[in-house]
Amino acid sequence: MGIKWDKVFENEQRQFEKMTEAEKFIYFLLLQFNSPYGWGKENPELSDCSGAVCLALFAATGHFIRTTADDLYKRVFTAQRPSPDGIKAAFFVDGKTGAASHVAGLVGDGVVLNSQEGGARVRSLDFLSAWFWNRGSSTAIRGLDRAALVRLSHEGSRYDVDPELRRYMEIAL
Repeated sequence: MGIKWDKVFENEQRQFEKMTEAEKFIYFLLLQFNSPYGWGKENPELSDCSGAVCLALFAATGHFIRTTADDLYKRVFTAQRPSPDGIKAAFFVDGKTGAASHVAGLVGDGVVLNSQEGGARVRSLDFLSAWFWNRGSSTAIRGLDRAALVRLSHEGSRYDVDPELRRYMEIAL
């Protein structure tokens, strides 16, 4: 007796195909739960903070970019009043420089998937905000600017794309 994983994954794929983009974003963030942290990586087994968000964006929208937390903050997640049912991320912005030093994808009200040293964990936004606040940063919740994402994906905005991504995604690197 055991689980028929092929049947489970077939059903999971059917469910995924019926989801909205925001649901796909959340789902793919959660697939990365407990994955180890890997600086400069973006694949389901290993990623850094921006890599996890870029990977979930690709799974949700079909548009691939690979960039930094600060670039996501300044060019992709620019909606300051995000739609409740849209794709959202939390940015931790340095009080002196105005640069986002970290990003975590929102998976629910006040809950994020945080890919940071150690591994990807579901955390309360309050917990993370307090940690970053103690280091001089503020928290900004931003919504996705889909037009900016599409534009950047067509421009080929890719920084050191992880070659392991090919194992998981149909994408030209």
